[in-house]
Amino acid sequence: MPETNWATHDFTVKMLDWSASRGSRLAYSCRRCGRKFCLFSLVSRDPWAIDGEGRPLDSLISNRWLAEQCPRSFSPKDDEDRKQLSKSGAPS
Repeated sequence: MPETNWATHDFTVKMLDWSASRGSRLAYSCRRCGRKFCLFSLVSRDPWAIDGEGRPLDSLISNRWLAEQCPRSFSPKDDEDRKQLSKSGAPS
């Protein structure tokens, strides 16, 4: 994930839960576009896109959102993307 794309968002951060092996699961919500991502504090892995309830989105949606800069406004297309949940469940 290019750091520059992540930095284009204006995030608020909320801790969702915590585990000894992965650390805090943090939810990043962009104030501008409404896109949401999760990231573990202790595990070295890329963030993933989530819906409004914290469920992981399909990896194609997640990868696209991470590759794009912040669209700076809410999009009806993103609402459709949020309906495409991951079939494998939460990332490990």
